[in-house]
Amino acid sequence: MRTDRKHLVRRAPSACAIVVAAAALGVSAYADYEPTAPFVPTVEEDVELMLDVAEVRPEDYVIDLGSGDGRIVIAAARRGARAHGVEIEPDLVELSRRNAREAGVEDRATFVEGDLFEADISEASVVTLYLFPEVNIALRPKLLAELAPGTRVVSNSFDMGDWRPDVHDMSARSSGGILMWIIPARAAGEWRLEIDGGAETYVLSIDQRYQEIDVRLDSLAVGTEAPVAERGSASLRGDRIAFRAAAAKRTYAFSGTVDGDVIGGVVDVRDSKGERRLRWRAVSTERRAAN
Repeated sequence: MRTDRKHLVRRAPSACAIVVAAAALGVSAYADYEPTAPFVPTVEEDVELMLDVAEVRPEDYVIDLGSGDGRIVIAAARRGARAHGVEIEPDLVELSRRNAREAGVEDRATFVEGDLFEADISEASVVTLYLFPEVNIALRPKLLAELAPGTRVVSNSFDMGDWRPDVHDMSARSSGGILMWIIPARAAGEWRLEIDGGAETYVLSIDQRYQEIDVRLDSLAVGTEAPVAERGSASLRGDRIAFRAAAAKRTYAFSGTVDGDVIGGVVDVRDSKGERRLRWRAVSTERRAAN
């Protein structure tokens, strides 16, 4: 376990992006504290479990924030992944490099001396942590702002406050278990939704807090009724969105991908004529206004 931060989160890079992302996802942007912690290595069994929970594969790029003696980075490299550690203590950085050489993975395992709050994490597909919960929470806006949707964030023992983990594996030797979050796309707002090239058109409203979403459909045409979204049916996992809705004698099962200001996918429609699969597309009303 490590924490490298001896300054306020306000000094982190890309502050504007962090504030925007935090606001969109319903989170607080900053925390004022100056935590410190000793280096406590993750036990080997839990290192492997963290990588198992994250389903680390050779195509992944793993970044360990507060990498200590490099064991998580080296274990990821042994699985064929590229891996990178950020550690503030120079002696531990040198030890990590020696350990990587001895393990024969120095071509895939790199280490840098630095502050984890200043680290460039934008290319990571997996981020690993073993930090105090206060540090996790302070890192939360950075993770949400800088990581691509679908990136897995794995923590040994400690949570992210009110951000519910997608996975909590209690089989670990560590008493808090292994927790994993999947970075959600930013889906909140109003969208103009079209089914089958405009055969049906609605306003799609999405409320979002982290990966938890609620959706509502409203009609654009006077005198017509929109399908009613099924309560509890909406889900967001990375950039993948799904929800169900129903109108008189017709049901809809939407699935798709959030890609910036556009959501697109397929909808399975069932009514008295049978079942058919159609394309659907939704464009952010903010984007439409800008155009």
